[in-house]
Amino acid sequence: MLLGSTKAELDRLLGKPVMTLNVLGLPGEKAWSYARGDFDIIVGFLNDVARYNAVKRRRGPNTALTSAELGGALALNAPSSLWTIETPDAPLKKTPEPRRKTKTESPPASSFTYVEKDLKVKDKVLREIHGWMPGGKPYAFFYLPMLDGQPPLLVSEWGVHQTLG
Repeated sequence: MLLGSTKAELDRLLGKPVMTLNVLGLPGEKAWSYARGDFDIIVGFLNDVARYNAVKRRRGPNTALTSAELGGALALNAPSSLWTIETPDAPLKKTPEPRRKTKTESPPASSFTYVEKDLKVKDKVLREIHGWMPGGKPYAFFYLPMLDGQPPLLVSEWGVHQTLG
């Protein structure tokens, strides 16, 4: 599991990273990028603990991740079978603009949630990870909003897209 780990643990697991642009722009934030095949795994640290990660295609088509690629991205934090995935059911609509060609709206984002519960204490949540993959974009983003002893994260989907999109 990447989120909640230290940089030393991730360096051992993923290899040598390079410093990259902070995604959230928070004080004390440090982001590192780990190259893995055709993808970059961008991990953001606050107080030396991984609080967000993005899987972004760096080579290949500039399209949404395939289901196999998304399964691998989900598995970086928990087995992909344990995630709740919400995908939009609405088909793409064409919105006519006066005196112009029709414009296709971008597909809506799919969202992901992973909840790890304490098996010993009923209804106690140990860890909750949220994420999304914008329709048609070559990345998926995941974050750990709450972690004991750490400040909470409030993440803007728009802000993340401005950095990664």
